[in-house]
Amino acid sequence: MALNLVVYAAFKERLDAIGAIEGQLIPNELETFRSLAVKYAEPVTPDPTDVACLDVILRNVEVRKGYNFDPETDGGRVIDMPSKGSGSES
Repeated sequence: MALNLVVYAAFKERLDAIGAIEGQLIPNELETFRSLAVKYAEPVTPDPTDVACLDVILRNVEVRKGYNFDPETDGGRVIDMPSKGSGSES
């Protein structure tokens, strides 16, 4: 697959935009951002899913601007689901 520099440049602009707001990212966004920054350190045509991930991160940060949200305290990666066999069963 040939390198598409136009697509790569647009992708790098998104990475740079997220890098500028890195302090506003919640842990899973930060992990994704850092992973993609390493993956695309060298010019390669980005995967469409990776482009979508960056778009979602940017959108999420914009959405959170209207809320009193502190990524240091409010953005923990917690999935609180009952495990099978625990709790009440019907």
